[in-house]
Amino acid sequence: MLLLRLLHSATNAFVDRAIGADGLSVPVREKLLKQQLDSIGRMVPALLATSLILSPVLVLLVWGRPRAWAVLALLCAASLILLWSSLLATRVLRSSPGQAPSLAGQMVLSCFLAGTSWACALALLPSGLPGALQGAAIIGAGGLLCISMMALINYPQAMGAFTVPLIVGMLSGFSGLGQSGDMLILSLMLTGLTFVTVTITFNHAAAFVALRTSETLVEEKQEIIGLLLREFEQTTSDWIWGIDLDGTIDRLSGGFTAVTGLSEEDLIGADFLYFLRCITPPADPVIAQIEHEVLARQTFQDVELQVLAGGEESWWRLTGKPAFDDTGRYLGYLGTGSDITVQKRDERRITMLAHHDSLTGLLNRAKFNEFLALSVGRLERYGSPFTVLYMDLDQFKLVNDSRGHLAGDRLLFEVARRIEKTVREGDLVARLGGDEFALILPDEADVEAAQAVATRLIEAICQPVEVDGGQMMVGVSIGIAIAPLHGTRPDQILRNADLALYRAKTDGRSVFRMFESRMDSEARERRLLENELTEAVGKDQLVLHYQPLVDAETGAPTGFEALVRWNHPVRGLIPPAEFIPLAEQSHLIIAIGDWTIHQACLAATQWPEHLTVAVNLSARHFRQSDIGVVVNAALAQSGLKPNRLEIEITEGLLIEEPEAVVEKLQQLRALGVTIAMDDFGTGYSSLGYLLKFPFDKIKIDRSFVEASAKDSVARDILRAIATLGKILKVKITAEGVETAEQAAFLSEIACHQLQGFYFARPLDPRDMPHYLLSTVPTRAPDVAEEARRALRASA
Repeated sequence: MLLLRLLHSATNAFVDRAIGADGLSVPVREKLLKQQLDSIGRMVPALLATSLILSPVLVLLVWGRPRAWAVLALLCAASLILLWSSLLATRVLRSSPGQAPSLAGQMVLSCFLAGTSWACALALLPSGLPGALQGAAIIGAGGLLCISMMALINYPQAMGAFTVPLIVGMLSGFSGLGQSGDMLILSLMLTGLTFVTVTITFNHAAAFVALRTSETLVEEKQEIIGLLLREFEQTTSDWIWGIDLDGTIDRLSGGFTAVTGLSEEDLIGADFLYFLRCITPPADPVIAQIEHEVLARQTFQDVELQVLAGGEESWWRLTGKPAFDDTGRYLGYLGTGSDITVQKRDERRITMLAHHDSLTGLLNRAKFNEFLALSVGRLERYGSPFTVLYMDLDQFKLVNDSRGHLAGDRLLFEVARRIEKTVREGDLVARLGGDEFALILPDEADVEAAQAVATRLIEAICQPVEVDGGQMMVGVSIGIAIAPLHGTRPDQILRNADLALYRAKTDGRSVFRMFESRMDSEARERRLLENELTEAVGKDQLVLHYQPLVDAETGAPTGFEALVRWNHPVRGLIPPAEFIPLAEQSHLIIAIGDWTIHQACLAATQWPEHLTVAVNLSARHFRQSDIGVVVNAALAQSGLKPNRLEIEITEGLLIEEPEAVVEKLQQLRALGVTIAMDDFGTGYSSLGYLLKFPFDKIKIDRSFVEASAKDSVARDILRAIATLGKILKVKITAEGVETAEQAAFLSEIACHQLQGFYFARPLDPRDMPHYLLSTVPTRAPDVAEEARRALRASA
């Protein structure tokens, strides 16, 4: 069976190459095969009829002679097989192209069986037949061969399956009917005729394939062209139009009537140019251009018209070309039209997005800068002053962190609406990005008027905003610059408004500030300080001071907090409040933070073993640095035991990306380092963060300690925090202790550690040995010796 399949496949491949069907696509080849089978399906009944006519004659010729019954049986089998082939032909005629391959195999098999049966019958013809009977047998077999070739000529595989066995049977059967010389002549004639017939068959089949293939391809192309034409005619966005030599409409497609809302009867015969003038704006220069081209009998292409069609504003694109006959006589115009309304709306939308903020609909930064430059141009040419207000929302980050960015976007949208309602119609409002807004007051240079606008904006924006059933509140800080008083260049004016905004933020927020010349000098001083800070990190101008942490009961030091200072060569010692914000803005905070951790660990190795060192990390440093690697390296280089190092973070760090922060804290915990929450009580959800990560220590913010002397509520809060520490088994440290009364109260409520000026101010490294000798000589026998070594090291 496998051999037959391989033979069948090889035969099909050979024949396809011979008749030119091997390069066709699968769908075309299946359709062609169906046509081949259809052609032989119509001829198989004729082959059956031939077999039924010849079979009785051949039986009569051999009746009464040897092997007559065998010949009869074979001829009956051949007729039955051809009858089955005729029934199969009816299935072929009703089949689809997809069924053709399987039916083709059945048809070839039936032809082979029928041809083989006839071949065996001819091979069994008895010898010694009279001449007349021999002639009749030869004529009958030859006729069957010719008719089979004609019937199966369009499908060479089926023809070969039937005729090859038949020819072999003829040669075998006729060899015993006469002399060897006669048979030789007969064989040569049969071979020659077979060769010619095969050649003709392949040529005819190739022509059939070429014809049917070209017809199929033409049909497909006609279907595609017809489909495209029908689609073009039926579409409402493209149409065909034509006018005669008088300029009246004489032809149009369905799209034209659909886009105008008029019937074909209304449009045919109408003046084309008059019709266009009726549906376009008065004195439209585009209509004048089309009229000029038509009068000059010139081609116009892709002319865009704004029209009022169907009661709505639309846009058309027209193309027209003059038509001439063979003699050059002018016949009119032929053209196409397209409805490009959707495209124009998309272009407007793109322009809107290019010039406006997608969230609020206000002008964006690029368009604001363009209007600012235009305002400066009017100032230079006409002397028209203007005012710029630079606005930044207060506490907006808290809304994003606590309520999510979707709520933040809704808040920004509401703020934009309030700004628009507060300002005049001609004022230009823009969102510059994030929570920054800007406002240009054209032809306004009055300080009081600008301040009045700023006051109204602050009052409007500070009102609560309802979002998702809850209220949100933000403030706004505003910087004001007036041109030409505060600048005459776009960048200068906006920069000065920004400086005034910076001052408003510094002065408490939700306020406005006018630009003052000293703000510029302060900004230059900040930039100078920032540059000097960059050099300070590389020139070892930073130094650590240490403030003691004492036991609440005994007052003995249990450790120190490392506090960074900048030992400026000219300004002297600069506290961290003045340069840490600059470091965070310039990303120097990472280098400063890493340096602090390393230096604190090295210093602590010179202290008694029971003393710890605490380092307070900036939120930006913690997020941007690989803090686990930094701490591990510091411990390894210094040799300090991990349990002697405390890392302090503020709870505000956990507001943004709490999962990532907790993961880093767990890395530090795995090293054996103590983790403390600093400024406890000043955040927004401290208890929730205590549940997210089990801190080792809580540091109470100094504001509660300071208020405890005269505020009973503050004292109650301190008691509650101390109780919370007992429940959670967490150490409690109170900072900012400045009086004996505060120290006594905190000791009474069971705080573990105290820190503040009452015990000691931050100590210079040179003062540390003396402090250790005077305060911890009894805690360990070798303290004095360690202090002396530290004193010698500092010297």
